[in-house]
Amino acid sequence: MASDLETSMRLSFATESASAARNRLYVTKVKREGRNQQARLLAALARGEEISARRALTYLRGKISALEDHLSALRKEKEILAGEVYPQARALARQTGDKSAEAALDQFEQVNANHVAQLTALAADETGGPYFVCQVCGYVAAEEIPDRCPVCGAVPERFKEESI
Repeated sequence: MASDLETSMRLSFATESASAARNRLYVTKVKREGRNQQARLLAALARGEEISARRALTYLRGKISALEDHLSALRKEKEILAGEVYPQARALARQTGDKSAEAALDQFEQVNANHVAQLTALAADETGGPYFVCQVCGYVAAEEIPDRCPVCGAVPERFKEESI
């Protein structure tokens, strides 16, 4: 089981990473609007958050729990996404009439299910050779690239082999 400190560092990493990504998104938006000072500040904040996230990750590298514990925690997180987060968010999108958000959340849920299947195969030691990631939606294909992404319909050229 993960210690409280490990859990806190994982949360710090996730929060800082997400905040940095949001700030990077807004840098582009406000820059297009000609608001360069705000863009510079948001870029600086994003860089600081990326540094904090990297430091949390560096800490975790030396302290992480066994792979089995990580896989168990990851499966639990994905079960929460599938059972609570995505259905509630999709219902809200449907209520507000936001079809784009509803479609995105549907894809997120499908990709999440794909990731759970890949984790299950890994835990059972049934995984084979290379993995290919759809650069559009995040679907992971094991061993070969599909003719079309089963989640978003992307063409094979949109898949990238993940290497270590």
